[in-house]
Amino acid sequence: MPINLADPDLYATTGGLEELRHLQVNEPVYWNALAADDGFWALTRYADAVAVYRNPKAFTSEQGIQVGQSMAAARPAAGKMLVLSDRGTHRRIKSILSRYLAPGALARHLLELRAEANSTAERVATGEPFDFVTDAAGHLTLTLLGSLLGIPAADRDQVSRWTGTAFGSTTGPSDHRVTGADSAAANAQLFVYFGDLLARRRREASDDLLSALVLSGASDGQHLTDEEILFNVHLLLAGGHETTRQALTGIAAAFIDSPDEWDRLRAQPQFRPTAVEEILRWSAPSLNVMRTATQEIEIGGTLIRVGQRVTMWHPIVNRDEDFFHEALRFDIARDPNRHLSFGMGSHFCLGAWLAREELQVLIEALTSRVRRIEPAGAPRRSRSNRTWGYDYLPVRLCA
Repeated sequence: MPINLADPDLYATTGGLEELRHLQVNEPVYWNALAADDGFWALTRYADAVAVYRNPKAFTSEQGIQVGQSMAAARPAAGKMLVLSDRGTHRRIKSILSRYLAPGALARHLLELRAEANSTAERVATGEPFDFVTDAAGHLTLTLLGSLLGIPAADRDQVSRWTGTAFGSTTGPSDHRVTGADSAAANAQLFVYFGDLLARRRREASDDLLSALVLSGASDGQHLTDEEILFNVHLLLAGGHETTRQALTGIAAAFIDSPDEWDRLRAQPQFRPTAVEEILRWSAPSLNVMRTATQEIEIGGTLIRVGQRVTMWHPIVNRDEDFFHEALRFDIARDPNRHLSFGMGSHFCLGAWLAREELQVLIEALTSRVRRIEPAGAPRRSRSNRTWGYDYLPVRLCA
């Protein structure tokens, strides 16, 4: 029976790993048919994914970057959003954004980030049940992103709900299905909200990224249009809140299943940096990345034709036993660990440094306070074909 990787229900139970593993072993370059003459190639081997990432001339990002993203939604942002642009346009947008998202520019947020991580750990490490997705991971990402973008504290929960719905996830134990209409409405609300906030920053600048982007180009003429700013703020919400939230949730999910590794990390804190990379490999929150072929090319012995879409599936690519030693084992000391959770090449995630710092400081805060991470109820995985992770993960943190 054919496997349909575009079906969000596939990821709401086991996370789809069994099906992806089956493809990796039996059909690593798999044609996923959707309708007559429509579908995409699914790559599940590490070497094949790298071959696509390293060949931007043969693949474009401007026709959509994920399964589940409609072409109608991608088209207005093509050439305006960093991840939906190629070559010269991509370099221009990246050069502007990187001024404000490079480690040097973000370093001033680290004190606030560390204080918030410690406060969060102190609040939840009581032995009482709580939802790690919302009350720990989501709280930390939204606090930092809210400060970075200048989102008023009173608006942050609403922005979080819109962002989750836009990417197909909900929060809490209720199994609410996000429809295409729900997602489209949430996306529209985000653009309206940040359009209004951008207009306010044009009238009165503040000490935040929106204001910096409004004022950029004063000295060298290199600036983003308002439309480009809004599209790239949307991108920051996707990465800075939605996927980073899942990476942070990966701390609890991984160590619930591997309690001996938690004991090892507490006893040997020198493994924190490699633990961060292993959590990123293991959690792989960006479920898939898509490109469209601009020329005929062979991948894994299969001919990819012009106009066909190719997708790389990170959760299983990161578990490729031909590349990772004991790939199905969570190992905090794994080194080297060249996972693809941030992509590769020119489209390597611009927010990677900040995501790693968020993981690092939350791990530090938890290992100093928490002896054991335990499940406290039935988790609920995200019903999404774009983000891989959890909508609800009830846990107890025992001191």
